[in-house]
Parts: sequence; C-alpha cells; structure tokens
Amino acid sequence: MKAVKTVEQAGRKSWLASVGVYSEGVEKSTDKLDKLYVDGNAFVQDLIVRGETVEAELKAKFNEKFKGKVMLEDKIAMLKAKLGMQSDSRDIQLEKLSAKVDNLIEVVAKLAQQKAAAKPAAKPAAKATPAKKAAAPKAKAAPKAAAKPASTTAKTKPAAKKPAAAKAPAKPRTRKTVAKKPAAGKE
Repeated sequence: MKAVKTVEQAGRKSWLASVGVYSEGVEKSTDKLDKLYVDGNAFVQDLIVRGETVEAELKAKFNEKFKGKVMLEDKIAMLKAKLGMQSDSRDIQLEKLSAKVDNLIEVVAKLAQQKAAAKPAAKPAAKATPAKKAAAPKAKAAPKAAAKPASTTAKTKPAAKKPAAAKAPAKPRTRKTVAKKPAAGKE
C-alpha cells in the first residue's frame, strides 16, 4: 500500500502543480493584457495628440500657400457683384437685360414725344413764309396789269424768285419696298 500512497501523492502533487501553472498563466496573461490595454490606450492618445499638431501645421501651411488665391477669388467676386455679373442663371440675366431694354425704349419714346411737341412750335414760323409767297403773286399781278411787254416780264421773273433757303424744309420721302417675286424658273 505504500506504493499506492506514493503514486497517489505524486498524482496529487502533479495535479496541484498543473493547477498552480494554470493560475500563474492566468495571472500573467491578465497582467499582460491589462498592460497592453493601458499601453495601447496611451499609444492611441499619443497618436491623437500628434495628429492634432500635424493638422494645425498643415492648416497653417495651406492657409499661407493659398491665402493669395482666396483673396483673389474674393476680389473677383466683389468685382462681379459691382458689375452686376453675379452667378445668376442665364434666364435671370436675360430677364434683367430685357427689363433694362424696355426702360430704354420708354425713355426714347418720351424723347421722341418731346421732339414732336417741339416741331409744331416751329411750323407756325414755316406757315408765315407761305403768306409772304401769297403776297408776292399779287405784286406780280400789278405789273402785268400795267401791260408791260412780254420780254420785260420774262426778265423780271427770275429776279422775283425767293432764295431756296426761305422754303420750308421738305419732308423726307419714304420708299415703298416692293417684295420681289421669285423668277418663274427659280425657287
């Protein structure tokens, strides 16, 4: 029985050793995992801080590099706004331009009406010249009544004519355009 007791004690010692190894392994592995977790978090936090500093440096360099371009774009936008060339669609721009053209047409129509109103005031002065012409034939009739010879009357007619400048300005003639008919053989 001594042999059975020694085998039993050896088995029990080996069992206790294996349980001890298991316990030591669990303890060391949990310590290692905890340390890795803490170190990993610290490493990630360190990377975040480094990333923020690098981002700030890149933004500063980017702003320095493209500051002139941003300023130029702002100036172009201001000039477009002053000139009325905003980024409106073509339809809106066309509507604005047609409104401006309509306003100009109205202004031109008003000016034409004012000019037409000024012309009737000039017409009474022009009517005074036909009255003088009417008086002139009566003066011509008096010499004819005196029975002058025909040769002397012919000589006085050119002298009796008034200069062309005294005549009222002639109205411009308008041409009537006639639509051309296509030739019979041509289309």
